[in-house]
Amino acid sequence: MFDKLQAYYCDSLLLAEKPNFSYYSGFHWFKDDSSSQWLGIPFGAIHKKELLLLKSLFQYESNSFAIHPKVQKWHDFLYNNGEIPISENDTNNRFILFHLFGKEWERDGLEEAMYGFFRDEAIILWEGHEFGIIIEQNSEPKEDESLFLSLSQTLESDFFIKAYFYSGKIQPLSKEWPAKIKEAQGFFEQAIKLIPSQVFHTFERSLPFILSHQMPKKIRNWLQSEILKKIADEPELLMTVKRFLENNSNVTLTAKELYIHRNTLQYRLDKFAQKTGVNFKDFNSTITVYLSCLLFKNEGN
Repeated sequence: MFDKLQAYYCDSLLLAEKPNFSYYSGFHWFKDDSSSQWLGIPFGAIHKKELLLLKSLFQYESNSFAIHPKVQKWHDFLYNNGEIPISENDTNNRFILFHLFGKEWERDGLEEAMYGFFRDEAIILWEGHEFGIIIEQNSEPKEDESLFLSLSQTLESDFFIKAYFYSGKIQPLSKEWPAKIKEAQGFFEQAIKLIPSQVFHTFERSLPFILSHQMPKKIRNWLQSEILKKIADEPELLMTVKRFLENNSNVTLTAKELYIHRNTLQYRLDKFAQKTGVNFKDFNSTITVYLSCLLFKNEGN
C-alpha cells in the first residue's frame, strides 16, 4: 500500500526506519505496522480530507517541528485553502522561495542561520527536505542580491549546502497568494536549470533566459543567421557584449570585470556593431542582441 501511495504523492519518501523529524519537518509521517515502513508526504502534496483519511488508516506521527500555531496558519492558508492569517491581512509581505542541494543537515540549526538574515516576523515553511518558503512580513524595499549572496555563502560554508533563492514582489496578502507561489515555483525551477551560476532570482531576472530557452524555431533560426553566424569566428565579441548589456551599458565596469582597457572594450563593441549592423543606442536592438547571447549560451557554445 505504501508503494502505491508513494507513487501517487509527488516527492513523497518511503523509509525503512523512523525518520529524523528535525530534517524531514516538512512532511506528514505515517507508519505501516505490518512492514515497519515510514511514508512521508510533503505538506503541499496532500489535501485536508486525504490527510484525515490516511490518519484513520495508518499510525500518524505528530511532528513537533511543524506545529507552531503561526506556522500552521500559514500552512493551512497556502496549502489547504485556509483563511488568510488575520494578523497579516493588512500588511505588505513577500514570499521567498528556496531550494537546497546537499547532504543531510539538522533543520533546526539551518533555520536558525536563515532566520538571522531576516526580520523577526519572518516565517519558514518547508515543502520537503530541500524546498521551502520564507514569508517576510512587513517587508520594505531594499537591495536584495547582496543579502542572498551572503546567506548562500553562509549555508555553503557552515552546512555544505548549495542554496538558491527566488524573491516575489512586496504586496498585500490576498487569496491569490497560493496560486502566485505555485506559478513562481515553476519559474524558479527553470531558472535554476538555465542559470545555475546565479543564486538569487526574480521573475524579471529569469524571464529572458526562459524566453531564450523556449524560443520558437523560426526566431531561433533568424538570430542564428543574422547575428550569431556573422561573429562565429570571434565568440569573444558576443561574450563581451553580453557582459556589457548585463552591466547596463556601463563601459568602465565592464572593462574592469573583463580585465581589459576601455579602448579595447569600445573596439570590440564597434566591431560587433559593424559585423551585425546593431546600434547599441537602440533599446529594441539591444534586447534582440541579448536574446542572441542567451541563445548562444543555451545551445552549449
